[in-house]
Amino acid sequence: MTRRMYRHAVRVRAVPCLDIQGESGGSARGEMTALAFTFDASVTPDKQSETRETGTLRPRERRLLLAARSVKLYQGDHLYFPGDTRCWRVMQARYYPQHTHIEAEVEG
Repeated sequence: MTRRMYRHAVRVRAVPCLDIQGESGGSARGEMTALAFTFDASVTPDKQSETRETGTLRPRERRLLLAARSVKLYQGDHLYFPGDTRCWRVMQARYYPQHTHIEAEVEG
């Protein structure tokens, strides 16, 4: 397991997000760039075969990240990969004693 984690390690930039409420009562999700940080993680290939829901044929792109250390990420936070201009959204983070599993999906 650890050999795989370090073999395909990529430096990932994580930007925490926060719900912001406007004066009119509307809410939006905004990035807190001041709290951005980077971490190394092994990234598995995209899964193109899954669909977003049963009624649509649009495939979603997902990645599974294995971080060697505990990374505090929450659902909705944004991830950026080197060489990829798209924004990836954290769908789920599972914490284990020696590593963290992070599932991410293309935003939008």
